[in-house]
Order: sequence, then structure tokens, then C-alpha cells
Amino acid sequence: MLSKRKIEERDNRKKNIIDGALRVFKICGIEKTTMDQIAHESGFGKATLYYYYGSKDEVFIDIMVKGWKDLWEGIETLIIEENGPKIKFIKIITKIGLIVKNNKNLYGFLFTAPKHIQDTQAHLWKTYQDRLYAILKSIIDEGIKKKEFVNLNPEVLMKAVGGLFHGLVISNEDEVSESDLEFMVNNLINPKLD
Repeated sequence: MLSKRKIEERDNRKKNIIDGALRVFKICGIEKTTMDQIAHESGFGKATLYYYYGSKDEVFIDIMVKGWKDLWEGIETLIIEENGPKIKFIKIITKIGLIVKNNKNLYGFLFTAPKHIQDTQAHLWKTYQDRLYAILKSIIDEGIKKKEFVNLNPEVLMKAVGGLFHGLVISNEDEVSESDLEFMVNNLINPKLD
């Protein structure tokens, strides 16, 4: 059994590897990234890298799990708050926006990598993604029923929210504030029609 210190050391090494991998992926792209580059950028030898990850795909999967799990854990308390659908949706999307904005490398990868990951590997991170999407869709459905949201197909609204994150949060814009996100989401779900 590993001591607490050894567990912390292992977790720190894995974090350094993931951070190094994200830097390499950003520069080289997913397909051109090599284990040698990840090891070098992480500050470890290849033997250490292979101790923790058997392949580049295993690094990808760990990044995906971390990102989706962090998003889920970041909004869990908001999901159970007793708010109407509009307030709940705005709070959740705003919180997701802040989480994403605070780690653009991770979420830039997270939102672009799934096409590179084989379906057989997706189950490890997809659970968090599916839960998050199901919660958002149920809030949208409830908001439409209560006439707090414009009556749109929830799938279309989800795609619009995804576009919002790609366009504003993942972009190089550094000045996207919490109030900006709230304003945009509010106008997205409940536009004022003239």
C-alpha cells in the first residue's frame, strides 16, 4: 500500500504529464504529438511517462476524464439548488464558462479531441458528459414548459450554447466576464422579440 506522500507524488507527476501533454497538443496537434514530446515537455524521461501511461491514447483519455469530471463536480451544487429553470440554467452555464475560461488549454482540448478518440475508449469520460447534457436538456425542457425559455428544440439550444463556448470562452478573448456570459445566455434562452 502506498503512503499518503507517495500518492501525492504520483498525483503530482500525473498532473505534470497532463499539463505537458496539453502544451504539446496545443502546439503540434493531437495526431502529430508523440510520447517523446510529452515526456520532454513534462520534465520526465520516457520510462516515467510509460509507468503512468501506456500510450498517447491513455493520456488523451485521462485528460478527457479529468475535464468532464471537473465540469460535473463544479456544477453539482447548482443542480440541486431550488431555483426555477431560467436561473438554474444561467447559473450552471455561467459556472461552466468560468471553469472553462480558467483552464483554456484543457477545455480547448476537451471540446476538440473526441473525434480522435475511439468509441471503445469513450465510456470512461462520456458518463460525465452525458450526465451534464441530460441535466441541461431537462432544465431546458422545464423552462420551455414554464415559458421561461423561448420554445426552441432543446438540441438546437444546446448547440447554440456549445457555439457560445467555442466563440467566446475558448477563443483568445481574455475579457469575457461572468456578467457578459450571463447576459449572452439570458438573451439566448429568452430573446426579447419586437
